[in-house]
Amino acid sequence: MRRFKYMILLLLLAALPLCGFAAEALTFVKTDGSRVSFSTAGLKVAYDDFAHAIVTNDDTTATLDLAAVDYMTFDNGQAFATGDVNGDGEVNIADINALIDIILGTTADVGTTARADVNNDGEVNIADVNVLIDIILGV
Repeated sequence: MRRFKYMILLLLLAALPLCGFAAEALTFVKTDGSRVSFSTAGLKVAYDDFAHAIVTNDDTTATLDLAAVDYMTFDNGQAFATGDVNGDGEVNIADINALIDIILGTTADVGTTARADVNNDGEVNIADVNVLIDIILGV
């Protein structure tokens, strides 16, 4: 199953230039919560027996142990405030609605899903709603 997951990842990365996806960074989020980001300029990802990802771009080459990677995300370089789930520049009740929609399975783009992990634990769940409410209430 893990091999199939990485094959899908490889196909996705290969298709990005064809669909005009405009991301500035590819970020691998590790199981320990740490993040490793790479510029997408000249980005290439290869796999060594589906156990390691060899990431190369215009700046660097790195090898990542895929067993230590929880998920990956693409960023467009825009900064956002913690809790701004819908990306409108404000943290308010609309962000709670967007977060609940994501938890309930409503389709969201990559950026929205990344912003939905309000507590940065690598998961989007009710704990993020609790943190978001605290942010809005100023607690």
